[in-house]
Amino acid sequence: MKYLLLFITSVLLVLSGCDTTVKTGDSGRILPNITGGAGEVLVVVDKYIWDGPTGELLKDLLQEEFPGLPQSEPIFDVTQISASSFDNMFRFHRSVVLVTIKEMLEEPAVRYRKNVWARPQILVQLEAQDVAQLQQQIRDNMEQIQGFLVQYDRQRLTDSYADSKDLEIQKMMAENHQVRLAIPRGYNIDLSTDNYSSVSIETPDFSQVLHVYEYPATTKAELQSGRIIENRNAFVKKYVKGPGDDSYMTTSMVYPPIFYDIQMNGTELVETRGLWELENGYMGGPFVSHSVFDEKRQRIVTVEGYVYYPNQKKRIKIRQLEAIIYSLEIF
Repeated sequence: MKYLLLFITSVLLVLSGCDTTVKTGDSGRILPNITGGAGEVLVVVDKYIWDGPTGELLKDLLQEEFPGLPQSEPIFDVTQISASSFDNMFRFHRSVVLVTIKEMLEEPAVRYRKNVWARPQILVQLEAQDVAQLQQQIRDNMEQIQGFLVQYDRQRLTDSYADSKDLEIQKMMAENHQVRLAIPRGYNIDLSTDNYSSVSIETPDFSQVLHVYEYPATTKAELQSGRIIENRNAFVKKYVKGPGDDSYMTTSMVYPPIFYDIQMNGTELVETRGLWELENGYMGGPFVSHSVFDEKRQRIVTVEGYVYYPNQKKRIKIRQLEAIIYSLEIF
């Protein structure tokens, strides 16, 4: 979690969304759609570098453990190829890290580019005169590189969800909580009250739930970790029940929650990542939330997503909920 904190505490870029049509690049060229799935990064670097200490730095950066999951999963799935294999098929990949060693280079550089060969694509170019200089460039820019790649994946999902909002859910969230969220079609309304609302996708294999709850507060100083967890436990105990009469959700303290202070669009908020479990039950999984102090209405609003997906990887499901949570607007 060494580098992940920075991408959470700072929004580096707002990147364009995408659809299934062919679009033009910044220069007016027609660009094909990207290939590859969410959370995938293609690294173009010679194998002798990848297999050495410099490659280990890149692996540490790109395959760092995703925070707040019950099983270990990397933040990215990484594929490495050499420059000689970087042909048209690979050039359309959604996220590319391109490493170049040039002896005659005037000075080392790290460049962040969009929509070079496809759209919506991002490219991180690392240029150095030799391997030692490349290592230093990576060390000096680890947080920025990781943040650029993570923010892109999140924003792309947020933009696509914003284009397919569920209008009934939008109306419910606006009337009950005075918030806007990019919740796409496919979610169903489970419960809606003045201070708690829940929507979900339920299948035989998994549950993906987003809920909003609010409680009185007089200052943003009340956005402190103890109170956030105390109120979370109170709401989920009341509204999120297990299979038995005495079974309900609570926050797991086996691995205590992680808290991050974030500033987005001038608004201070607290991000919480952790694990939930059932009291008097055997279910559990990860959750992520944003808690915001609403001075106008003297309240704290929390938007949280949680996943139940037993014995399966959960990074993608949490990232999908994350993309909705990051779209939060209070009006």
